[in-house]
Amino acid sequence: MITWANLRASAALWLMLPVLIYVSLYIGDAASPVPSRYGVEAGELVAYAVAVVVPATAGAAAWEAGRHRMLGALRATAHRSAIRQLLRAAAPVLLLLGVLVIGAVVMAYDAARVLPQGAGVLAVAHLIVLSCGWLVIGWCVGLVMPKSIAAPAVAIGCWVWLSWPHATANPWVRHLGGFVDGLSSVTDTRSPSVYFVPWGVTAALALAFWALAGIPRRAWGAAVALTTIMLTLLTGRALVSDWGFRHPTSPRITTMACAGDAPRVCVPPEYAPYATQLRKDVLAPIGKLREAGVPAPRELQISSTEVPLEPGIWPLYWSPAGHSTDPAQYAADMAESAVTGTAALHGVKDCRQPGSAAAAWAALAAGVPRQGVQAALAPADWEAVRKVRIRPVEEQVDWFTKTVTSQEHCRALS
Repeated sequence: MITWANLRASAALWLMLPVLIYVSLYIGDAASPVPSRYGVEAGELVAYAVAVVVPATAGAAAWEAGRHRMLGALRATAHRSAIRQLLRAAAPVLLLLGVLVIGAVVMAYDAARVLPQGAGVLAVAHLIVLSCGWLVIGWCVGLVMPKSIAAPAVAIGCWVWLSWPHATANPWVRHLGGFVDGLSSVTDTRSPSVYFVPWGVTAALALAFWALAGIPRRAWGAAVALTTIMLTLLTGRALVSDWGFRHPTSPRITTMACAGDAPRVCVPPEYAPYATQLRKDVLAPIGKLREAGVPAPRELQISSTEVPLEPGIWPLYWSPAGHSTDPAQYAADMAESAVTGTAALHGVKDCRQPGSAAAAWAALAAGVPRQGVQAALAPADWEAVRKVRIRPVEEQVDWFTKTVTSQEHCRALS
């Protein structure tokens, strides 16, 4: 009865509808127009709700704490532990958080057509952990400030902490808050440290605000809180200083789905329905490249750029959202694959920088119209490719192989 009365008296639950609307906007903007059916992406779409759900939870917690402070109900139940008091008093905020998390999962399922799986479950946990951490922060602020000031101050401050660093020139700051922009690909997934570092930072901030609200002597509390915050920022910076503007990733390990033979096409399991058609689409450009003297691959695969290719394997650049039915586009993609695959055949790891002179020659050999290739090259590069094209076939292939293995186009851009 006490909990039910607390829920009825709370204003926190009125946040459900507006917050869910904003969550749908965030997830809808990040989701692919074609359902990926990728469980990791589904979980990361849920985590996009961090930018809305966490500030709402923090603000609601500050409001509830101020309400209970005015009522004096917590002081009247001193025989209960502080944690039990907090859980019972914060029941409306916890209910709000539960509804928002479930709503985000449903929206992510609607966008990806699959529930969070694998590393995607960790992304869902990321939303919950950050929300709980900021619930504690908001509650502590609500205990020392009027609720009409504490609630908007905490909500806005939380949103700024999560979102504003992404617009700054300091890359390390964006990794501490916990709002992770972008999605994992089917070939590479986020490192767990992308989540663990913000969890530690948020826990330390919650401890700092607890000291501020819990230590009777405000001067001592402020000193402990400030020291904790400074140590947290310094430690967090040391942990992420080498990340740059992007979060660390690792190659995804999964069983590939393959179709056909010579060449065989292997794709991640999410792309299995497309494997047979992909193989049919690449046969024509590969046949023209073979006629031009380029050794044909025994296999094409969609895999991480961090995994070295074995000799005879070419990378396959394709995704359901970005694919084109234009034969010229398939030929252009195969030209880039030929550059990387030929380099691997000779024991060289290609930098995979598109638009090289060697890729232009391969594109022409694969059937890309001359006008399109010429428009994509600088005049000097086009003139060099044009001169190569008038040589005998053997000399053209020799030039292509030497150009690819020398990686001159990589050095020019470094």
